Amino acid sequence: MKIQKFVKTTLQDWEGKNSCMIVLSDPNMPCLDDDIDLDNILLYIKNNRDFLEAVVISGGEPTGDPDLFKLLKMLKALKIKIKVDTNGTHPDVLDDLIGAKLIDKVCLIILAPLDPAEYTKAALESIDVESVKRTLGILYDSDIKYEIKVTIVPGVINHDSFLRIMKGLSEKDSLIIQQFDPATSPDLRYNGMKPYPVPVLVRMANTAKEHVKHVRIRGT
Repeated sequence: MKIQKFVKTTLQDWEGKNSCMIVLSDPNMPCLDDDIDLDNILLYIKNNRDFLEAVVISGGEPTGDPDLFKLLKMLKALKIKIKVDTNGTHPDVLDDLIGAKLIDKVCLIILAPLDPAEYTKAALESIDVESVKRTLGILYDSDIKYEIKVTIVPGVINHDSFLRIMKGLSEKDSLIIQQFDPATSPDLRYNGMKPYPVPVLVRMANTAKEHVKHVRIRGT
């Protein structure tokens, strides 16, 4: 397992919970900090359980890591809540995690309307959209807590495409509208790109309220 980054405290990645975050890396990506050590992370969590309520596992794509189950079992031993961020491309893995009760919450990141051509454009690689749809179905059929996040990237998401995403969701869903930040994007296409003004996101949020139960804007 390769850890890209460890955030000791975050108040925004799990609403209502003081969390830390483990960011897993793709095997071919360099780590931001070569000194990151899983044993040290586990010790930090153990020693700070007086205020830490949860751990968020992000990436990369956590469900594509063969050591994820091992990591989650070690975290569960610390009796802490766990949320996994996923792009939905490994539905069988997610189904197993839910069935084994190794996670307490899921954040499904949706990049574009669930159309193969649009998703490929957004992801810059071929994505099996049917896998993302299966992941949605698994979340709907289970008792796991979940939320859906859409990052509003100019040139990828506009109001029309956002509306089409909303029409594919359930009225019971909880949605995060994430403001795009070019400084945190690994994609060089977005260097210097300006995010949408906040009123554009507010309009999208108002549209979303007609389709889902709960809407939040993050990153503004």
